Amino acid sequence: MRRIAGLVVVAALGVGAAAQIAPDVPDVPDFAGLVAPEPSAIARSSVWYCAWADSGDLRDTDYALASVPEVNALVSLPSPIPNEAPRETSRALTGPGSAVVDVEDIVRLGAAPGFVEFDDGPAAVAATITSDFSLAGDHCVRSVDKIWYLPGGTTREGRRLTLRLFNPFSELAKATVSGLSEFGLAPLTDLSPVDVPGRSWRDLELEPSVPFLDDLVLVVSTEQGSVIPALSLVVEGGDEATWPGDGLSTTWEFPLVAAGGLLPNLVMSNPGATPATVDIDVFSATAATPSALTVDVTSDVPTRIDLSDIGLGTFGIRVRSTSPISAVVVAEDPPPQTIEGEEPEEPISGTRVGATTGAREQASRWLLPGAGSVPDATSAIWILNSNPEAVTVTLVPLGTTSLVGDKIQIEPGRVARYEIPNDPRITGYLVDASVPVTAAWSAAAERGVAFVAGIVIGE
Repeated sequence: MRRIAGLVVVAALGVGAAAQIAPDVPDVPDFAGLVAPEPSAIARSSVWYCAWADSGDLRDTDYALASVPEVNALVSLPSPIPNEAPRETSRALTGPGSAVVDVEDIVRLGAAPGFVEFDDGPAAVAATITSDFSLAGDHCVRSVDKIWYLPGGTTREGRRLTLRLFNPFSELAKATVSGLSEFGLAPLTDLSPVDVPGRSWRDLELEPSVPFLDDLVLVVSTEQGSVIPALSLVVEGGDEATWPGDGLSTTWEFPLVAAGGLLPNLVMSNPGATPATVDIDVFSATAATPSALTVDVTSDVPTRIDLSDIGLGTFGIRVRSTSPISAVVVAEDPPPQTIEGEEPEEPISGTRVGATTGAREQASRWLLPGAGSVPDATSAIWILNSNPEAVTVTLVPLGTTSLVGDKIQIEPGRVARYEIPNDPRITGYLVDASVPVTAAWSAAAERGVAFVAGIVIGE
């Protein structure tokens, strides 16, 4: 297992970060109380937006498509060259089924955000980004919101944090980016406001503007047009984690918080004027621990919780808050071991990192596009049953041909990890449960990890 140099920035860097915080920072707009609906695959035509994708000399991206009925899908990749038509390709899926579109076969120009149009549904999309030294990905988004929350960022030493603002529409978008760190409001005046022309994107590097921050929460809003934001966190010499912007909720469930021996952290932010009291319930493979930890999340700084202090091995969590908050889980390899009297262990390059958004609601049916499609990786499905009753879950593998599924039983208040068979025909999963649950999937390899949130199948 690869290890990292440490998760704590030294005091001198902290002082330097404090000096970076300007005394006069514009007020952040009051975004409290705005709660977006859960992203869901609906029983009609839909468009899915994938902001973070990369196809170049080092990284490549797969768009994983999954559908319940027979559908036709059109994948569109806007060109970085102004006024050039988008690159497009189409796929027909036999339902239930899935397919993988390799962006490398369409374009190899670096950043490759795009969108997928389905003529029927429920259908959904995820994107996985791979290289010889990294593995990342998460689901794409269907809803287009005026306000997005992106907790979990950091600009501490050895990390590169990039915010991408993707405008898939024809009209100009004007976006405002606000930041909140452990020192309070973060000055991003050199990055905001920002114009994003139609059918294009802007990548904003964060560490030059606000370096050496342990925690950075971003809020993206638009006064004109719309953008789809996503974050990329790259570890020096190794892995990458990506996750999309999301909304607020009083309840978050994370069936997946750690895989491959990584140490997970929960990062929360409260845009409200008053503190939010948050209870964190822990669900393992053998027990449930209600209110394992209770914390107050204030509006002035983000709150980071080391989940390894309250859960070990295979476990998931439920977050219950008295007011709407944003939340994300970020997991990294543990720091090097230090033995008294010996020199500290040297960090190993290629440190792994994964991150994922949570689920704002439970559902009886889920789509997991891309699950099992990452070669040379151990892939698993994670199901959280936070209910007081047992659940029977049918796991149907999806591909271009019919495949035989499995059934598993999950006791009340438990989380289950199901390892996906190593079968190149599998490129997604349909999850069907007897009572509402939450679902996600992971891919873990020596080079990196990817945490991918499931997508609710809605009405």
